[in-house]
Amino acid sequence: MTNKIIGIGNAIVDFLAKSEDNFLKKLEVEKGSMLLIDEKFVESLSDLSIEKFSSGGSVGNTIATLAQLDNAVDFIGVVGDDATGKKFIDDIQKSGAIFKGKILPNQKTASSFILVTPDAQRTMLTYLGCASKIDEVHFDENDFKNAKILYIEGYLWDSPQTISALKKSIYLAKKNNVKIAFSLSDSFCVERHHQDFINLIKNEVDILFSNEAEALKLAQLTHFDQQKIHDFFININPNIVLALTRSERGCIIIKQNKILEISTKKIEKIVDTTGAGDSFASGFLYYFVRGFDLEKCGEYGNFLAGKIIQKFGARFDSSEIKILK
Repeated sequence: MTNKIIGIGNAIVDFLAKSEDNFLKKLEVEKGSMLLIDEKFVESLSDLSIEKFSSGGSVGNTIATLAQLDNAVDFIGVVGDDATGKKFIDDIQKSGAIFKGKILPNQKTASSFILVTPDAQRTMLTYLGCASKIDEVHFDENDFKNAKILYIEGYLWDSPQTISALKKSIYLAKKNNVKIAFSLSDSFCVERHHQDFINLIKNEVDILFSNEAEALKLAQLTHFDQQKIHDFFININPNIVLALTRSERGCIIIKQNKILEISTKKIEKIVDTTGAGDSFASGFLYYFVRGFDLEKCGEYGNFLAGKIIQKFGARFDSSEIKILK
């Protein structure tokens, strides 16, 4: 058995730009959210001054970092046969990950316009293109036979076709004793798929990643109460491992009757919060598949999240990763 992790996610290329709050108001977009947009909306963003162009996607970011850390990883997703799709595949392969996805002819690759305001908050305007056209025929059971974890993102639930495919991937994973890790992705995503996520957590998920806002939305709480959060998730699934990030407060890890509070170092200058949760998941999973205790997993997750928010963009450069191992 290897430490291989399979990630299934939206294959997206990020276009990062700095933005003022007034521009978000003009677009009638809530700061800090992820909004799905159409091609017409994309046209309204043509005047943006793009500062960075790089491959992204929540699971894609996590998988790329794990690969840079020399963990065996596969990424399954869908791109179009365009320059943007080629960029995504090139970047994911340069990280050391294996692209097991599909290239669809005459289709456009997904893109996400990430607007970073002066307070380092990121707002994502995402055009899904063909990213949601993941099909169950894209999965090969042999890929699951030597894996430890299947990692999937909540954003995928925005496409009925993808949901059907994911059920097949979960079936293949469970059949081969592969643990299921799931990210709630975004509080608005939780709102859209509230009952589906609860059912998934109850029946399929072994490891759940969430930030504070997402957990509150799922538990339908108005303010953070550690014990109530614990009770809510354990009542749904008594065997779940919950890794809940709390920004500058670090994270809490919940398993059965245990609650671990893991603090993090204060970051003096936050540049961009894009990818903080993705990097946390990378650090957590890196040690989890190696059998380390949950405190170590949480500490390394905090460490990588703290590093990514000190730079612009959601992925580490190859030169940066050397000091993070």
